[in-house]
Amino acid sequence: MKNLKAFLFTVAIMTMTTIGSFAQSKDYGKTEKFMLVFRGGNTHPQNAFSKEAKEYIQYWMTWMQDLGEKGILVGGENLERTGKQVSGKSKVVTDGPFIQDKEMINGYLIINAKDINEAIEIAKGCPIFKENGKVEVRQVHKLDN
Repeated sequence: MKNLKAFLFTVAIMTMTTIGSFAQSKDYGKTEKFMLVFRGGNTHPQNAFSKEAKEYIQYWMTWMQDLGEKGILVGGENLERTGKQVSGKSKVVTDGPFIQDKEMINGYLIINAKDINEAIEIAKGCPIFKENGKVEVRQVHKLDN
């Protein structure tokens, strides 16, 4: 059941990405890409079993769908809560990340915005703030040809 919910959430994100790419073909003006990195929050698709948690996940899906329909959403994924870390010159592999839950990166979106200020305004609509989470807003660096 957990895997099904995570799968459905990922499919929903990919659907929003597709909607976003179609909407992106509209004249949205000159935009840059920004990454919204989501930290904290207690609800994750893997633990969204209560009515409140399901409503919270639905709020996320509605928010992302709206971004997609406006041509803002480029893509994104939900991240598993565990993984591995490779460090240093000797490339030591350890379990991780082992950081406080409130600092755990739970997922990300790539969005279109005209500048950092618009990206921040978009980020302010994120559902993660309902759970006292954080959104880090970073511009995607373009390589010059």
